[in-house]
Amino acid sequence: SYTRMWVQAHGALEDLLVDEFPPTAPRPLKDRLQVFQGLATFYLKYLQIFRGLEAVYDQIVHPQKRRMVRHVLDGVMGRLLELKNEMVELEFSEFHYFDDVLQDLKLTPENLEVPIPQYFVREKMRVLRDREKMLAHVMAKGGHIEQVEQVTSA
Repeated sequence: SYTRMWVQAHGALEDLLVDEFPPTAPRPLKDRLQVFQGLATFYLKYLQIFRGLEAVYDQIVHPQKRRMVRHVLDGVMGRLLELKNEMVELEFSEFHYFDDVLQDLKLTPENLEVPIPQYFVREKMRVLRDREKMLAHVMAKGGHIEQVEQVTSA
């Protein structure tokens, strides 16, 4: 059930936060490759948690739980962006090679794809429909729709 998925995602997030922010400060790493692999590992783990939370949010019915899951989901998305920014600053590139980290975590390249949360689409659908109506009204008022139809039919 989705409650079980929420509990699993919540537990994974707690474990990840303990790993990312240990009680005793670790020694600074000087090797850029080690730093990048650490960031990439956290990025991929947060991405897996994000996928699970997005599935839970999409299917959960209770408004209070839904609000809480949404809050956590927004936080995880923010952390993903922070980690991506840190990797860009470290590597001076928008594109990264996660081959070693993917192999260590036993993941496939498909796991790197960041899905667009369904609530983004649903919340913006009304705004998009209103824009389309307004654009169609403006184009009809200006006579552009008939001209476009004539050009496409020729």
